Amino acid sequence: MDPKEELIRLKEQALALEDTIEDIDYQIERAMHAVAAGTDDIGHTMTVLTERRNAQIGLMFDLGKVTAQIDDLENQVQEQDERTLETHAVQEWQAEVPFAQDDHLDWLRPVLDKPSVNSERDLEERHSQREGEDRMLADMHREQEPEDYLNWWGKRG
Repeated sequence: MDPKEELIRLKEQALALEDTIEDIDYQIERAMHAVAAGTDDIGHTMTVLTERRNAQIGLMFDLGKVTAQIDDLENQVQEQDERTLETHAVQEWQAEVPFAQDDHLDWLRPVLDKPSVNSERDLEERHSQREGEDRMLADMHREQEPEDYLNWWGKRG
Protein backbone atom coordinates (compact mmCIF):
# COMPACT_ATOMS: atom_id res chain seq x y z
CA MET A 1 0.00 0.00 0.00
CA ASP A 2 1.21 3.48 -0.87
CA PRO A 3 2.24 5.54 2.21
CA LYS A 4 -0.16 8.32 1.22
CA GLU A 5 -3.05 5.86 0.95
CA GLU A 6 -2.09 4.38 4.31
CA LEU A 7 -2.05 7.90 5.77
CA ILE A 8 -5.57 8.58 4.46
CA ARG A 9 -6.78 5.26 5.90
CA LEU A 10 -5.25 6.03 9.31
CA LYS A 11 -6.80 9.51 9.39
CA GLU A 12 -10.23 8.01 8.62
CA GLN A 13 -9.70 5.47 11.40
CA ALA A 14 -8.74 8.26 13.82
CA LEU A 15 -11.89 10.22 12.92
CA ALA A 16 -14.03 7.12 13.48
CA LEU A 17 -12.42 6.57 16.89
CA GLU A 18 -13.01 10.21 17.84
CA ASP A 19 -16.67 9.93 16.85
CA THR A 20 -17.08 6.76 18.90
CA ILE A 21 -15.46 8.42 21.91
CA GLU A 22 -17.82 11.39 21.59
CA ASP A 23 -20.80 9.01 21.38
CA ILE A 24 -19.69 7.32 24.59
CA ASP A 25 -19.34 10.74 26.24
CA TYR A 26 -22.93 11.49 25.24
CA GLN A 27 -24.13 8.12 26.62
CA ILE A 28 -22.31 8.73 29.91
CA GLU A 29 -23.74 12.21 30.22
CA ARG A 30 -27.26 10.95 29.47
CA ALA A 31 -26.92 8.21 32.10
CA MET A 32 -25.70 10.77 34.66
CA HIS A 33 -28.74 12.96 34.02
CA ALA A 34 -31.03 9.93 34.38
CA VAL A 35 -29.46 9.11 37.76
CA ALA A 36 -29.72 12.73 38.87
CA ALA A 37 -33.38 12.82 37.87
CA GLY A 38 -33.99 9.54 39.69
CA THR A 39 -35.57 7.86 36.67
CA ASP A 40 -33.06 4.99 36.42
CA ASP A 41 -31.89 2.17 38.65
CA ILE A 42 -28.65 3.43 40.19
CA GLY A 43 -26.96 0.01 40.35
CA HIS A 44 -27.67 -0.73 36.70
CA THR A 45 -26.63 2.79 35.68
CA MET A 46 -23.33 2.51 37.58
CA THR A 47 -22.59 -0.77 35.80
CA VAL A 48 -23.33 0.82 32.43
CA LEU A 49 -21.25 3.89 33.30
CA THR A 50 -18.29 1.74 34.35
CA GLU A 51 -18.54 -0.37 31.19
CA ARG A 52 -18.84 2.70 28.97
CA ARG A 53 -15.93 4.45 30.70
CA ASN A 54 -13.67 1.39 30.32
CA ALA A 55 -14.61 1.12 26.65
CA GLN A 56 -13.87 4.82 26.22
CA ILE A 57 -10.44 4.47 27.84
CA GLY A 58 -9.60 1.59 25.49
CA LEU A 59 -10.68 3.63 22.47
CA MET A 60 -8.65 6.61 23.64
CA PHE A 61 -5.60 4.34 23.88
CA ASP A 62 -6.26 3.06 20.35
CA LEU A 63 -6.67 6.66 19.16
CA GLY A 64 -3.29 7.53 20.68
CA LYS A 65 -1.62 4.64 18.84
CA VAL A 66 -3.26 5.62 15.54
CA THR A 67 -2.27 9.26 16.05
CA ALA A 68 1.35 8.19 16.65
CA GLN A 69 1.26 6.09 13.46
CA ILE A 70 -0.15 9.08 11.57
CA ASP A 71 2.65 11.32 12.84
CA ASP A 72 5.31 8.78 11.87
CA LEU A 73 3.80 8.25 8.43
CA GLU A 74 3.47 12.00 7.82
CA ASN A 75 7.16 12.41 8.69
CA GLN A 76 8.10 9.58 6.33
CA VAL A 77 6.03 11.06 3.48
CA GLN A 78 7.53 14.49 4.10
CA GLU A 79 11.08 13.09 4.15
CA GLN A 80 10.40 11.15 0.96
CA ASP A 81 9.09 14.29 -0.75
CA GLU A 82 12.08 16.31 0.45
CA ARG A 83 14.49 13.59 -0.66
CA THR A 84 12.92 13.62 -4.12
CA LEU A 85 13.27 17.41 -4.33
CA GLU A 86 16.87 17.27 -3.11
CA THR A 87 17.76 14.56 -5.61
CA HIS A 88 16.20 16.57 -8.42
CA ALA A 89 18.08 19.71 -7.32
CA VAL A 90 21.39 17.81 -7.21
CA GLN A 91 20.80 16.34 -10.65
CA GLU A 92 20.09 19.82 -12.05
CA TRP A 93 23.20 21.21 -10.41
CA GLN A 94 25.35 18.36 -11.72
CA ALA A 95 23.99 18.92 -15.22
CA GLU A 96 24.97 22.60 -15.06
CA VAL A 97 28.44 22.15 -13.50
CA PRO A 98 30.98 20.45 -15.76
CA PHE A 99 32.88 17.48 -14.37
CA ALA A 100 36.52 18.32 -13.72
CA GLN A 101 38.80 15.91 -15.59
CA ASP A 102 42.07 17.48 -14.47
CA ASP A 103 43.73 16.71 -11.19
CA HIS A 104 45.20 20.00 -10.04
CA LEU A 105 47.55 18.30 -7.60
CA ASP A 106 49.46 16.31 -10.25
CA TRP A 107 52.57 18.41 -9.60
CA LEU A 108 52.60 17.22 -5.97
CA ARG A 109 52.46 13.46 -6.70
CA PRO A 110 56.22 13.01 -7.56
CA VAL A 111 57.24 14.72 -4.34
CA LEU A 112 54.95 12.51 -2.28
CA ASP A 113 56.00 9.31 -4.02
CA LYS A 114 59.75 9.95 -3.75
CA PRO A 115 61.30 8.24 -0.69
CA SER A 116 62.85 10.64 1.74
CA VAL A 117 66.59 10.39 2.37
CA ASN A 118 66.21 11.87 5.82
CA SER A 119 63.38 9.54 6.81
CA GLU A 120 65.65 7.09 8.70
CA ARG A 121 67.41 9.90 10.52
CA ASP A 122 64.04 11.53 11.40
CA LEU A 123 62.82 8.20 12.71
CA GLU A 124 65.86 7.81 14.95
CA GLU A 125 65.48 11.36 16.28
CA ARG A 126 61.85 10.75 17.13
CA HIS A 127 62.69 7.56 19.01
CA SER A 128 65.50 9.20 20.99
CA GLN A 129 63.18 12.05 21.90
CA ARG A 130 60.54 9.55 22.95
CA GLU A 131 63.00 7.71 25.18
CA GLY A 132 63.93 11.00 26.84
CA GLU A 133 60.27 11.78 27.46
CA ASP A 134 59.70 8.34 28.95
CA ARG A 135 62.72 8.75 31.22
CA MET A 136 61.51 12.19 32.36
CA LEU A 137 58.03 10.82 33.14
CA ALA A 138 59.52 7.96 35.15
CA ASP A 139 61.63 10.42 37.16
CA MET A 140 58.58 12.61 37.83
CA HIS A 141 56.56 9.65 39.07
CA ARG A 142 59.38 8.50 41.29
CA GLU A 143 59.65 11.97 42.87
CA GLN A 144 55.91 12.10 43.60
CA GLU A 145 55.75 8.75 45.41
CA PRO A 146 56.26 9.00 49.16
CA GLU A 147 59.14 6.98 50.51
CA ASP A 148 57.13 5.35 53.22
CA TYR A 149 53.42 4.82 53.54
CA LEU A 150 51.16 5.11 56.53
CA ASN A 151 49.06 2.08 57.16
CA TRP A 152 45.40 2.51 57.90
CA TRP A 153 46.06 2.59 61.68
CA GLY A 154 48.19 5.67 61.24
CA LYS A 155 51.50 3.94 62.12
CA ARG A 156 54.56 4.11 59.97
CA GLY A 157 55.50 0.81 58.47
